[in-house]
Amino acid sequence: MEDLVVMKFGGSCLKDEKSFSQIQYIVKKYREASKIIIVASALKGITDKLIDFYKKSCKEEPKCDYIIDDIFNIHKNVINQILINEESEFKKAFEFLKKEIGELKQIGGVIKLIRPSIEIQDIIISYGEKLSAFILSQYLKSKNYKAEYISSDEILLTDDNFGRALPLLKETEIMVTDRIIPLLQSELIEIICVTGFYGSTKDKKITTFGRGGSDLTAAILAYCLRNNYNLKVIYWKNVKGFLNADPRIAEKTALLKRISYKEAKELAFFGSKVLHPLCLDVNEKGNIPSEIKFFNEPDSDEFTTITKEIVRDDKIIRAITSIYKLSMVTVESDTMVPLSGTASKIFSLLGNNNVNIVFISQSSSENNITFGIEFEDSMKVSFLLRNSDFFGKKWFKIKIDNDISLVAVIGAGVLHTSGIAGRVFTSLGDSNINIKAIAQGSSELNFTAIIDRKNCDKAINVLYNEFITQK
Repeated sequence: MEDLVVMKFGGSCLKDEKSFSQIQYIVKKYREASKIIIVASALKGITDKLIDFYKKSCKEEPKCDYIIDDIFNIHKNVINQILINEESEFKKAFEFLKKEIGELKQIGGVIKLIRPSIEIQDIIISYGEKLSAFILSQYLKSKNYKAEYISSDEILLTDDNFGRALPLLKETEIMVTDRIIPLLQSELIEIICVTGFYGSTKDKKITTFGRGGSDLTAAILAYCLRNNYNLKVIYWKNVKGFLNADPRIAEKTALLKRISYKEAKELAFFGSKVLHPLCLDVNEKGNIPSEIKFFNEPDSDEFTTITKEIVRDDKIIRAITSIYKLSMVTVESDTMVPLSGTASKIFSLLGNNNVNIVFISQSSSENNITFGIEFEDSMKVSFLLRNSDFFGKKWFKIKIDNDISLVAVIGAGVLHTSGIAGRVFTSLGDSNINIKAIAQGSSELNFTAIIDRKNCDKAINVLYNEFITQK
């Protein structure tokens, strides 16, 4: 089978003439041996501006078109830098920009006439990727590459969970292979530029995947083409890859050059923002190797490779990570033992209101359930529980601690090595750090401790020294 590389470029890789030139260098290097699909994020900061435009339009704030004018000027400046001497591609890019900006202003103008919704927000924020991917395709054409632009809503089918859509992989695979494979086989096409971050429902409504969703787009495309090509996915980032701790906190860190998908998913969930967690799941399902590479040093051998294989070495723990700002909810009552379905009622209530559960911890006496939520959901959860017919009764006590952090030790060693929990307790205890709750995920590749937020940075370094530097 022919080689195919799916590359994802983030917004920080799409900002000026120098960065576009770097993309050309990377494309040239890989094009010699394989076909290429490029997935592009929006230019840096554009998605935030589009969200701001949506919110201000909903409130009927006067003159919020200035936000769209700002977006127009940012893209215009990029076009002027990279295509000023290319008349044909400059004209096409500029006309596309004007058309899309005109549509955005029209949508903003009618939001106040219709019911504002997350569906409308998804439509608006999808324009960032439309603009960046089309401009990139024209840039590559100007450099004599046979590039094709595709909007991802034409090939990626999702459910209707707007704002956090999930791909319908079976249906999407049919659409991708029908549309993409003929292009890859054509001598008229070398590179396909696809918009990241969004897809569409069966009834053609735009949906977005949430923050980091362009990573997921790249994974979906690779998954759909896995049976037709020798594939790998490269995520070009402003970091070299996964580190074994947050460099802003830990006194020492090191690059994880090889890591399994299971371990990478744990890192992504517990605080690391390097990759979208779901993209790792999709790549694992397709058994597709992935690489995270530093955009500014494309020839460096310092990068992370992610595969299904779990590396077995003398490092019991591969990484120490954290979620700095969480809230911890405890629902307590002596009546929880005879009342069946208490946990189910809690999680159904929160799930129906789009509240994410970060961890769960239950005492052996079964008279309380403790779970973690995102800090921003604290007031919502308090209201939901205290005003529910079931939990609002006097026999339930609801406590919410808004000053906690989560620290986790991650690695295959957690699965097959005894004494991990004891070492966590001892090392933190010796440093006067109190553990308020513990949890372990179903993957058994992590052990999690909940502590006071003021001790988070200290705990990271204590655990790093205990398990990684082993001082």
